[in-house]
Amino acid sequence: MFHKIQTKLSLICCLVTTLLVLIIILCCLRVSEKNMYGQETALFFLKAKAVSSTLQASEPVDIHWYMRNFDADKNMLYLETNGIPATLPALTLSEQEYSLIEEIKTYAEQKNSGRENPSQQYFAYTKDSRRFLVMYGRLLEKEQKLTYIFLYNLEDFCHSVQVQRRRFLAIWLFSIFILYLFSHIFTAHVLQPVIQNDERQRHFAASASHELRSPLAVFKTGLSVLKSEPELGKTARIFSLMEHEMSRMERLLQDLLCLSKMENADLPFTFEQTNLADLLSAVYEKYAVIAKDKDLSLSFPEVSTPGTSGGSYECCCDRQRIEQAVIILLDNAFSYTPPGGSITLNLYSSHKKYYIQVIDTGTGICDSDKEKIFDRFYQADSSRSRKEHFGLGLAIAKEICIGHGGAVFVSDTKGGGSTFTIKLPVRK
Repeated sequence: MFHKIQTKLSLICCLVTTLLVLIIILCCLRVSEKNMYGQETALFFLKAKAVSSTLQASEPVDIHWYMRNFDADKNMLYLETNGIPATLPALTLSEQEYSLIEEIKTYAEQKNSGRENPSQQYFAYTKDSRRFLVMYGRLLEKEQKLTYIFLYNLEDFCHSVQVQRRRFLAIWLFSIFILYLFSHIFTAHVLQPVIQNDERQRHFAASASHELRSPLAVFKTGLSVLKSEPELGKTARIFSLMEHEMSRMERLLQDLLCLSKMENADLPFTFEQTNLADLLSAVYEKYAVIAKDKDLSLSFPEVSTPGTSGGSYECCCDRQRIEQAVIILLDNAFSYTPPGGSITLNLYSSHKKYYIQVIDTGTGICDSDKEKIFDRFYQADSSRSRKEHFGLGLAIAKEICIGHGGAVFVSDTKGGGSTFTIKLPVRK
């Protein structure tokens, strides 16, 4: 599914960027051709003015001057006195060129019709896809009418334009391949969070289904036994087992509801001034007995006064949620610390942050699992047999810390075990 979406997005992205590149290329091509045409026009006017100045100054026209201004491939100069072509043009121009000159004369006279005074004109002329810049002029000297025509061939300019257009076309076609490759990589990068989220949701649904299937199987089996063999001894055990599974299912649904509300920002946080030292002392008193029953050593060293302006561990937070996060970490420490081990609650401040630590001497967590353990339903291989855990507690603790603008992370305890740290900002 995502492969098809990526292909479609790549094509759309490539199409849009290709059109933008095409527009940019066309604009650049337009500007370039305009500049090239301007250069050709400037060169034409420079040569035309030189010819016109010589003729208007009545300077002698000899073969050397004429050949300097005549080039069969680039320039053509035609001179005519009283309608009779001059000798030099008659020798150098071909029949086709004469035909072209006659067409230009007719065109110029039509444009100049109705004007009494002799004039000089500049215009562009096209003949069989050949383009020219033309200077047409007439002079009256001693009852003699001199007509002159100077043609500037734009064939080289047109060839340069075609070459440039082909180059720009090649660049555009090559850019399509580059843009599609870039679009494919870009869309893959953009879709990566979506793909990961989809995978997490699939894993979430599969894990939730697995966890719910277990108590439902117990209920189904228990009801079947009660229906077929309603013995008093078995009935008590079955009801006890079903009650335990019902509690597990209820706890799982509460955790799922809590995570869902946190994700949708629907879970309200009640922020109030809370003394974190008092909060941890209350938690310590609640769990000291549980630790003793599990043959674990739970300690909470007396905290020193932090170097904050308030002089105490006062923090604006949701006391109930922070206590919930600490209890989640303690519950994990109790579950994965063998009898005879020790668990320590610690509190300190540094760089305008409060740090709550739960330090255990348990089995520890390998480096590859340190980031994953905060994902929903994730459990390290060594703990999969512990049915009292669903793998949601650390995910809830993480969301609680994020909701307070803080974080939770895990590190190794010196000598073995794990240290979970809650970081909270100092907010008054």
